[in-house]
Amino acid sequence: MAVILFVSGFVVKFTDSDVAVYPKNTLVVALDTCRFNYFLHHAFPEGYQFDLLRLFAEHENVDIDFHVLPDSLKYEGLKTGWLDIAVCDNCLLADIGGQSFCSSLPLDDSLQTRWLTHGNMRLMRSINIWAEKFRQQGQYMRLHNKYFGGKYSIPRRLSPYDSLLKIHSAKIGWDWRLVASIVYHESKFKPLVVSPNGAQGLMQLMPVTAAYFGVHNIFDPEENIRGGVKLIGFLSEVFSKKMVSETEIVNFVLASYNAGHGSIENSMKITENAGLQPEIWENVRSATILFRATKQPAGMKLPGKETMHFVDNVKTLYNHYKHFFEGNF
Repeated sequence: MAVILFVSGFVVKFTDSDVAVYPKNTLVVALDTCRFNYFLHHAFPEGYQFDLLRLFAEHENVDIDFHVLPDSLKYEGLKTGWLDIAVCDNCLLADIGGQSFCSSLPLDDSLQTRWLTHGNMRLMRSINIWAEKFRQQGQYMRLHNKYFGGKYSIPRRLSPYDSLLKIHSAKIGWDWRLVASIVYHESKFKPLVVSPNGAQGLMQLMPVTAAYFGVHNIFDPEENIRGGVKLIGFLSEVFSKKMVSETEIVNFVLASYNAGHGSIENSMKITENAGLQPEIWENVRSATILFRATKQPAGMKLPGKETMHFVDNVKTLYNHYKHFFEGNF
């Protein structure tokens, strides 16, 4: 099957046999915040272009890193090679060093939104061949109907508890948007949630933990957030004594919040016994997964896949929240 691509005024045809595997592990993408590109809906990232890009990344088996940039910085990012794809409205075919490429995508012609790349023909081939096939699938029409048939808008606030999150997060020096991403994954901002294991409220505190941090009414949003943030602050102090990297401190705090401090300490000991640095989360993750797959002494509590996913998902959501809301500092 041939696919048409317009390259600086020339028409080029590609076939499936021409497509090369994209060599990078992460696609770096820039787009705008609007109802057709990228927005938050019930505190979770959505958008027509956002979903298309995720689907393309899944097809290519690569990760994706989203950024919100004006057109001028998009073009600069493409020229320097930092950006892989820039989503531009009105098909703004800027002459980037004489090598500006534009792909056609399954979007209403009236919007004329295109993906631009620069100097990566293999990526452009993959985009166009994927897009041509995607147009033929039922998923395209469902996605199209979802965004063009519905009414969406960019929210002015993340949750009803933004002010509480800002006040209490500032007390421990954490970005409120990072704490908010924990709350979303714990309760989706629903204050009366009770988990099967007994965790309760917005930040899913166990009753014993809540009592320890002075929470009397665990379902009261202010008390629950205050208690949850105190727990985060306590864990931050613990790991600040073991490591200096802020990134690693956050990783270990998130893991401990999900699995418990004791289980993470067990994993760190296993990591050290394996000859790896226990202050690096990726080492702890790898050593724990290997240890659980081979041998696990009875009674030893260790974090599982849920904890690994929790750390990744919270940080990913935090990166999205940073595009839409101002931080504490």
